[in-house]
Amino acid sequence: MALRSRFLFLILVFACWSTVRADEETRQVQEELRKRHLFFRDIDGQPSAELAAALKRYQKRKGFAQTGVADEITLYSLGIGQPAPPAEGPAALPDVPVLRSDLALPDARPRPAPVPTDEQNAGATAKADIRSFLRRYFDACQSPNPQDELAFYADRVDYFDHGAVDKTYIQNELAVYNQRWPRRNYSLGDSLRIVHAGNNTVAKIRVGFQVANDEHNRKAAGRTDDTINLAKRGDSLEIVSIKEMRVRRPSRHRKRPPNFPAAVGRTVRHAFRNIFH
Repeated sequence: MALRSRFLFLILVFACWSTVRADEETRQVQEELRKRHLFFRDIDGQPSAELAAALKRYQKRKGFAQTGVADEITLYSLGIGQPAPPAEGPAALPDVPVLRSDLALPDARPRPAPVPTDEQNAGATAKADIRSFLRRYFDACQSPNPQDELAFYADRVDYFDHGAVDKTYIQNELAVYNQRWPRRNYSLGDSLRIVHAGNNTVAKIRVGFQVANDEHNRKAAGRTDDTINLAKRGDSLEIVSIKEMRVRRPSRHRKRPPNFPAAVGRTVRHAFRNIFH
């Protein structure tokens, strides 16, 4: 009897511990969604219809399956889940994100983004030279050798949603991304905008991407708006910050506004019918 009581006690303790852990995870999800202006209720660690709707909005923004459930990929993207070490390889390939910003795990100890010094100010660089640099960079992003892409970064980079990191960190992230999408192609849009602010030289450009994993019969394509902060390195350039935002396709079901003269005519006829009938 004593053994049975002890067993029941352990079951109750485990159940309570599991509930507390689940509530804490839900609270973290609520906090992260609130930071992203998607959830506006109290942070109480309790599931709700509002939380599920906020999760769906976040998943839609990231291009995930819109389940309204905080699955492993969603938690990882929010910075709550734990990523697998790059060395393990893609033993299993779930519905993985296609953007490197989606793979980001926010740094637990945020560090300030690097800012070019006066000597590193790339403000005098011609627009044609910046476009040429970006073309070479995205060509390197297609290479199976991470060192080709690493050569374009500064020693410390504000890297997508990862925060300010060093090249070793970037190399590990590239290993993960390259394993998941070994075949990649990038194309630059015609519009390149350069913005100067202090020592910052920021290039904004639209990028088309096509990625594939032939082994797992997966592929994806789309466009991103990339924002890249550049600095001088000798006679060339280097990247000190890079961000991307997925470009969403307009909904096919969006209603077109009615023809203006016809709409006015219908409104006037409707008004006259109401007056005289």
